[in-house]
Amino acid sequence: MSRKFDWGDHTIAGGSVLLAGYDTHPDLESAQAFAKRIAKRHYENFIISNWFTPRPVEQHIRNIYAFCRYGDDLADDTPFSPDGRTALLDEWMADLLRAFHSEAAPWSGTPRHPILVAVKHTGAEFGIPLQPFQRLIEAFTLDQVKNRYSSFEELRHYCIHSADPVGHLFLHVYGHDDDELRQLSDNTCTALQLANHWQDVGRDLEQDRIYMPLDEMQRFGYSLEMYRSRVVNDEWRALMRFQVERAREWFERGEQLWARVDPRLSADLQMFTMGGVAVLDAIRRQGYDTWTKRPTVGRFKQFRMLRKCVRLSKEAHKKAKALG
Repeated sequence: MSRKFDWGDHTIAGGSVLLAGYDTHPDLESAQAFAKRIAKRHYENFIISNWFTPRPVEQHIRNIYAFCRYGDDLADDTPFSPDGRTALLDEWMADLLRAFHSEAAPWSGTPRHPILVAVKHTGAEFGIPLQPFQRLIEAFTLDQVKNRYSSFEELRHYCIHSADPVGHLFLHVYGHDDDELRQLSDNTCTALQLANHWQDVGRDLEQDRIYMPLDEMQRFGYSLEMYRSRVVNDEWRALMRFQVERAREWFERGEQLWARVDPRLSADLQMFTMGGVAVLDAIRRQGYDTWTKRPTVGRFKQFRMLRKCVRLSKEAHKKAKALG
């Protein structure tokens, strides 16, 4: 189990905001070393460089991960009210804009946070636009003001900001800048976000966040009162079965991307899909009861997945080498 990274203290006083980490590690080498420490402290289902990531892009994946991790912790773990957390995220956005600088001279600015010193390097190296980074911060900010979703369309809008940009960033790092490929990657990223939501219904409820579409709860006869009370009944199982199968369909649509990208990215996509589907399988195996016990992937299953990942990675690197 990973430990939370100790960012230090954030300060909100007199209308000014000072983020933990500001004006530390100002040079690129130390900033990227900082991002590496963050990445090695955490384990995630996706968006973390793994043993199989090609060396030329490994640090860039860590830089992106650190950006996501910091924003997520600002949104969820800082000891402030939602208004205070929004102020922190607004400042995080302001420092991102300082790093980007302008459309005329992208990624030529001077950010104060070391993570954005590292991200600035990644953005410039691969010509990454500002939007995917902006959208991730917008998703973290949305969590401060919106904790119910009336329909799947609303939840999908959230995923467009909270999950899909991650796929866009991976595509850029692997040399792909194509709208059609981005649309295909959105299937996998949204599926991963959905799997995470249905795995973490209990954890999310502790923060008074309900990502389950309210109209679908009503359709299956499961009330908001039942949800707050964590009731497990036939209605809940039917509702969760529906959510699991829809997420599985999104994963299946995402498989179209595998043959169209760098083989090493294809291996990553297959690994991410494997992990997400394993979570969905765990939910099914425990009878769709995600209230009593948080679904996890067993050690034997993890070992089998690891063996398959090793094989996929070896094959991907051979293909990439053959392609030059």
